[in-house]
Amino acid sequence: MHKYLYTVILVFAVLLLPGCSTPPGKITYNPDLPLEKTTVVVFESTIQVHQYNGIDVHEAWYPKGKWRKNTVTLPAGNTTIIFNYWASFKIGNTIYYLKAEDIELSFNFESGKEYFISIYKENMGAQTFFLGRFKYGIAIWDNTIRHNYNVEKAIKSWELGQSN
Repeated sequence: MHKYLYTVILVFAVLLLPGCSTPPGKITYNPDLPLEKTTVVVFESTIQVHQYNGIDVHEAWYPKGKWRKNTVTLPAGNTTIIFNYWASFKIGNTIYYLKAEDIELSFNFESGKEYFISIYKENMGAQTFFLGRFKYGIAIWDNTIRHNYNVEKAIKSWELGQSN
């Protein structure tokens, strides 16, 4: 009896679980570029990049269209990305869903640095926390420091909206 139970669990783990989560990607955009002219950018799984400097990268960065965290080595310098985001936040018993498409972000990434890009949520004061009042946006952090998605520690941020 236990023998069959273990077999069922093993089959479930091998066949079903890989489809539930997509492993992070590690991409080098231009492998011929010397490291001193590159930067590393980690895109959190809440962001799905479609274009990098006008070039369609969606299929290469997100196999089968699945959302995933990507660590991308890019040429340093002025960069424009177009992306979608999807996130959810729970405050009390309420879940807030945030979704937008074709957001454009431009930033000058310095060579030799490592960045982290994700969506952030910031409460709009203690008196409004329990009412679910928050503002949200996209931020870029130094990936070598602990930031816990705190927008005050971001290198640059863009507010995208507020809750009702």
